[in-house]
Amino acid sequence: MIRSVIIDDELKSRNTLCTLLSRYCNNVIIKADADNVEHGTTLVQQLKPELVFLDINMPGGDGFMLFENVKNIAFEVIFVTAYSEYSLNAIKVSAIDYLLKPINISELQLAVQKAEERILEKKGFYNVQTIVNQLTQKTANPDTIAVPVNDGLRFIALNNIIRMKAVGSYTQIFCLDKMTILSSKPIKDYEELLPSIQFFRVHHSHVINLSLIKHYHRGDGGYVTMVDGSVVDISKRRKKDFLGLFEA
Repeated sequence: MIRSVIIDDELKSRNTLCTLLSRYCNNVIIKADADNVEHGTTLVQQLKPELVFLDINMPGGDGFMLFENVKNIAFEVIFVTAYSEYSLNAIKVSAIDYLLKPINISELQLAVQKAEERILEKKGFYNVQTIVNQLTQKTANPDTIAVPVNDGLRFIALNNIIRMKAVGSYTQIFCLDKMTILSSKPIKDYEELLPSIQFFRVHHSHVINLSLIKHYHRGDGGYVTMVDGSVVDISKRRKKDFLGLFEA
């Protein structure tokens, strides 16, 4: 469990975030919350959380004062605020992520996963990346791939994969069994890893399983409907290569 603290001057915002975390990020435990930076600083020093959800614009001092008050920054930070003009400063202090209110659930889950990976890395669990890379390239069963996830490796049958979607430097994998997995490996790596006879990168953000296409729709690039009903665009520059796969 990721020990966390919320610092936000709005009670409603703190309660909303707690609810979202309990429902959608069950690897996070909220140890305490504060409504100002001064109280938040005290909590951080006493509880030594691994993750802090931090608002920026608060009475009595903005959230950035936390970094001035705490000497040894041993925690990760996710900024949660309604003010997008602060994003540059958030990047400068190396926050894990920057979420705008109202909070998007998918963005929250991704931010928490990034935080967890950095926390695990500090503990030494991610110092085996070379081994992980080797495992993802050479699995015992050629019909499966090993997918790096936040707690290790998930082995997935190729025939179970409907599509893969790029999410920044991460990859979201959608499966026939309704499972959705967020992997820390970029989609380019999967494009190189997957067999080209079965998988094709139709767009810079999508790789699809050719055997699980339900319908191709004509257009500038066109688009496909997959067996699960999802719709994926075909880029104009990939259209010719894509259609060529189905020529006799």
